Amino acid sequence: MKPSERGREKISEPFTFLGETFDTIDKRTVKRHLFYLVLASLMVKVLVLFATTAVFRSFVDLFDLQYYLQNALLLAQGKVPYLSYSFEYPVLIFIPIVIALIPALATQNGMAFVYSFQLLMVLCDIGTLLCVYFIGLKVWNEKTAWYAGLIYATAFSASYFVLTKYDAFPTLLLMGAVLFTVYDRRIRGYISATLGFFTKIYPAIAFPFMIFYHAKTTSLRQEIISTIKVVVPFFLVLLLPFLILRPASVGTYLVATGSGRDVYANSATYTIYAYLHDILHFGISAENVSLFMYALLGITLLFLLYLAYARTKTKPQTFLKIILCAVFSLVFFSKLHSPQYILWFTPFLCLLVAGDPGKMMLFYITQIFGYIEFPLIFGSYYINLNYVHPVGEAGWYMTLFFFTLKYLALVALIFIIIRPEEGIGKKMREIISGT
Repeated sequence: MKPSERGREKISEPFTFLGETFDTIDKRTVKRHLFYLVLASLMVKVLVLFATTAVFRSFVDLFDLQYYLQNALLLAQGKVPYLSYSFEYPVLIFIPIVIALIPALATQNGMAFVYSFQLLMVLCDIGTLLCVYFIGLKVWNEKTAWYAGLIYATAFSASYFVLTKYDAFPTLLLMGAVLFTVYDRRIRGYISATLGFFTKIYPAIAFPFMIFYHAKTTSLRQEIISTIKVVVPFFLVLLLPFLILRPASVGTYLVATGSGRDVYANSATYTIYAYLHDILHFGISAENVSLFMYALLGITLLFLLYLAYARTKTKPQTFLKIILCAVFSLVFFSKLHSPQYILWFTPFLCLLVAGDPGKMMLFYITQIFGYIEFPLIFGSYYINLNYVHPVGEAGWYMTLFFFTLKYLALVALIFIIIRPEEGIGKKMREIISGT
């Protein structure tokens, strides 16, 4: 083999999983893209840390990381989560917790755990970045994949939560499932989605849509059987023992529904409630508004399932849009809302706005709202369960106005993404172009 041929073979090795896509891409360009995307991602995280503390005089929230450390120490003492003590997250969160605990025990320094955990989440986020890029290669082309990756790398609000929560881990598993799906690696996709469920439940939302997507070329029966073969072993190993030894531990896997909790002040549910109850003076409780929102969630998910099932053929672009709508609906209609949920759907937004200046601008506007929401105005304008200022005061109206604009911007972005050539989007283009 000639030296030049050996060089080309070496360059090709990392891209063999791309299948037929491998033959149509410029490998050197892709490797250059990946280098700059990873560099941009790391730089943005450093800038976010600097801007948060030095420019905006705000804080880097370490509350969750401290909670993870407390549970890691209990584990080190021989106590079993879910059995010896209650723990509100699924079992696979202990993968990064145990890894980050090792340097903490070695140095006897709690901050070593924090830094190690943050590093693990940054690595997970880089993994998600790679998923976004390679999905973009399959669905679009090298140029659009570059834009999608760059937008994700510079999504500064999402970057903040990569450094302060563990949601980057389940997000990676969800995007891994989507990556394997669009590249027709069925079993790998089902495995990734299953692991996601045992990390933070919500990645399981992709399961039915993945099944319907693959069933277009195989059969629904075959895909259901494949799913069962994947899910059952994980269920037997990761969930069944806890159900046998302590049945109440199943509640851990239902915490994402918000069951038994009050409506969070930064949720869309509370925003609607504030208008109905405090401005229009309707005698309605926040819980009743929440019940209505969950009913809408059920209707929306059923409609999305119908779309995925009824289509004789589903394009990868349509698959991405359906998953985006499903994940966003979980966030929008839930009464339990944490700002880091923006991480859940940000990769899909990046893939679907890439290359369109108007959509990209609106995307960054939603990132600005997300960053202002947390950490900038948390504690001074709202806390988990209520606004800080009393009803009717200027601060109360400012808080309500902020969350109104935030959700309007998000809904507008989703609407424009899923209907790019129809309705309002088409009419706006006609007006701009003068046709």
